[in-house]
Amino acid sequence: MPDVIAERTLELTLPSGTQESIRVRVWAPEHRPRPFAPFWEADVEVAGAGKTHKTQGVGIDPFHALYSALYLIPAMLVNYEDDGRLSWLDEAWTGFPEFKLTAP
Repeated sequence: MPDVIAERTLELTLPSGTQESIRVRVWAPEHRPRPFAPFWEADVEVAGAGKTHKTQGVGIDPFHALYSALYLIPAMLVNYEDDGRLSWLDEAWTGFPEFKLTAP
């Protein structure tokens, strides 16, 4: 498995006031050939508060795979919305903007 290239720790504040750390990690894109296409994948993981969600951003080159992985993070963080409030650096946001895909 390739190296982790980025990591961020978020805080999840539960209704009781207790805080849990949520770790977001992205691994370097890796070439993973498939039968009909030479795909690249960048693994991404969100873990903490007793949950772990891992998936891959997929692309036709390393940049495409990395962009896809970053795009997935906000959707993965939704898994914690019912548990409490996520924050980063004592701010009420995670630092992961949602990407809006539009035609050029």
